[in-house]
Amino acid sequence: MLERDYLMRLISQAALVLGRSMGLREQMKPNEALDLIDEFLSKELRIRTRLAMGLTDEQLLQMLTVGGVPNAESVAVIAAFLQEEADLLAELGQEDQALPRYEKALRLHLYLLRNHVEIQEWNLEGRVNALMMAIAPYRIEVGTKRAIWSWHEENGRFADAENVLYELAGDSGVTALEGEDFYVRLGLHSDERLQSGGMPRDELEEGRRQWQALMKENIG
Repeated sequence: MLERDYLMRLISQAALVLGRSMGLREQMKPNEALDLIDEFLSKELRIRTRLAMGLTDEQLLQMLTVGGVPNAESVAVIAAFLQEEADLLAELGQEDQALPRYEKALRLHLYLLRNHVEIQEWNLEGRVNALMMAIAPYRIEVGTKRAIWSWHEENGRFADAENVLYELAGDSGVTALEGEDFYVRLGLHSDERLQSGGMPRDELEEGRRQWQALMKENIG
């Protein structure tokens, strides 16, 4: 009970601090907003965004693990503040610093959604949509593309997933077998499900043939 009360307070306080940060942005005080973020995370979670960025996603999730499972509320708060910090850095013209934060925030949010986490009034999907728009103009890391690829497939956006698959192939970020397995998984869906996902069965089979041809070409 005490832990649940703490987590509810953490989410509530984080929402208030995010609101204050946005207010400082409107007042053209981005550096004060950045200090506010660092102060809150240091006090509540004993972590700063610089430390979070220095860890792999797996290391960060391990740091936030309690009882063998990453604490969803803590993950959500860090992801939201990375997103807010990225917005601030982008406004300061520091896109090279903003983009890695956008990507990490996106991967953490997608981790929560893949694990069917629901946090009241936190709007995880809305945050993901905003992050997807933020990174759209940029070339992003393979790890982020792989997270997006899985997310599209899991949500039935099969045509979008296929597009990301080919981007990954261009980055040498996926194996021939992973691509083949992707088409096999899609083939298990009904025609109606494939159609709604933008991948009618005839296009699926054509896509599989093109994938196999591309992999043979790459090997050759």
